[in-house]
Amino acid sequence: MIKKISLIGVFMAILYFPLAAYGQDVGRSGDINITDVADNSIVVISQEETDIPGYVHEKYAFVSAACFPSGLQLVDYYGPPINPNDPSLLVREGAMCSDRSFDTPDD
Repeated sequence: MIKKISLIGVFMAILYFPLAAYGQDVGRSGDINITDVADNSIVVISQEETDIPGYVHEKYAFVSAACFPSGLQLVDYYGPPINPNDPSLLVREGAMCSDRSFDTPDD
């Protein structure tokens, strides 16, 4: 019986770790004051070089009134560096915010 309980405890701990990491990422959005940022714009939070030449690990926020309920969408991106003023990227992120707003349940 004790072995079963300990096995269930280890299993639950393994399932909990990804949730704890997700919770830490969401807390970083508190550093962005969306009142100081233009609507439909991108704010780069961090950029790190990777082992692959020409590729970076970027974290950025897309700020828009369409991003319900917080007004921003956090993005964790791997690939070539982004241009925050790229019109196609702004349209794609805006569409993602609009799609997400329809996924949230009405209260």
